[in-house]
Amino acid sequence: MADKILMNKNTLALLKTELKEYKTALPVFEMKEQQLKESVQMVEHSIERLSQSIETTNTATKRWAAVMAENTVDLAQIVQIEKVITKKKEIAGVTIEVFKDIIFNNAEIDLFNTPLWVDSAVIAIQDQKTDYALIKIEKRNLERLHEELAEARRMKNALKEVFIPEAKEFIRKIEIYLGDVERLAIGCAKLVKKKKQNKKAIV
Repeated sequence: MADKILMNKNTLALLKTELKEYKTALPVFEMKEQQLKESVQMVEHSIERLSQSIETTNTATKRWAAVMAENTVDLAQIVQIEKVITKKKEIAGVTIEVFKDIIFNNAEIDLFNTPLWVDSAVIAIQDQKTDYALIKIEKRNLERLHEELAEARRMKNALKEVFIPEAKEFIRKIEIYLGDVERLAIGCAKLVKKKKQNKKAIV
């Protein structure tokens, strides 16, 4: 809003309309901020759970560490992600990704020439790679949610701390000014009337 405003009834009406719109928009951004905060917390908890799952699997598979170090099987080549399938979902105006499925392009395993532990190791590695893929998705979601949350918070604060107080102050000043002008006009009219009456009395 400009620093200099026209002190008239049209400006006053415009400011009152703007103030009404600001007051209508404020609870919308407050609600949006709350929804986004809750969504951020949910995603952060999801990342934390996935990280714990990865750590748990790491601990559980330590017993394979020695045998997996053997050159008999290259698990990195056996277990590879072919595709991660997601769908779009909107939360408070933010489009995020929701995990649906993961497809692995596993190499053929010769059951006769590979150790017995390979099957279990493949499952564990698939679980790990799935968790890592989910964390990657959730981190992207978290970034988008944080950006929208910051924007919603900026708009809420601007409305609450700048636009609404500023509009109220301008309205107050114009109403005082118009009130003074009206009183002055009434005073002048009374003075003119009194002068006319005095002139008639003299005549």
